[in-house]
Amino acid sequence: MTRPAALAFDRGVALVTGAAGGLGQAIVQNLAAEGYRVVGVDLQQSDAPELVAFHVCDLTDFAAVRAMLDAVIAEVGVPAVLVNNAAYYRSAGFFDLSMEQVARTLAVNVTAPLYLCQKMGMAMRDNGGGTIVNVASIAGRRGSSQVDYGASKAAVINLTTTLARVLAPFNIRINAVAPALVDAGMGPNIDPRARQAFLEQTPLKRAATAHEVADVITFLAGDRSTYVTGETIDIHGGL
Repeated sequence: MTRPAALAFDRGVALVTGAAGGLGQAIVQNLAAEGYRVVGVDLQQSDAPELVAFHVCDLTDFAAVRAMLDAVIAEVGVPAVLVNNAAYYRSAGFFDLSMEQVARTLAVNVTAPLYLCQKMGMAMRDNGGGTIVNVASIAGRRGSSQVDYGASKAAVINLTTTLARVLAPFNIRINAVAPALVDAGMGPNIDPRARQAFLEQTPLKRAATAHEVADVITFLAGDRSTYVTGETIDIHGGL
């Protein structure tokens, strides 16, 4: 699906994974407002008017990802920005955690963004540079009762730090955000008692809005953070 872009100014193409979810929609809206031609990717269709194109794609299917990236570049050009926002989370106690779930969590949350960083990094390198923003989680900093999820987000933080050194010679910056509780996406599905306990520990006493997280992502993606790379910015209301 491709739509014509009508922008007062054009900062280039931004590719956002997990674009159909609550946080993804906020990221799309923010980037479009900044003048990016935004392409969305998700397992579910999105008809958000801010998108110039959208691709339904399973990010754990490498052949499908390659085909999607080729199509994006053919349709609108090499993205200047990649936002790895797609994520997988399922609640299960440690002793009930299946290895199938662990494999799925790691495939979506770690392997898929790593693969996208590699393939998009090659295209950005050949196009003069770009920026990448990974969506991690405070669970990757402090651990989580959902062991597979916390471990996967810790890997995203490490991936960001490591790739900053690898990609810097090619004028590619990479950073991450680590939100705590967000009022979109997986946030509203957390057990109400666990949610309330978490909010009581949070100095600001509330969850972040999707746009508050998207604001930081947009900052990291744009030209107001040109000397920032390898960083993970916590968004946790003072925890």
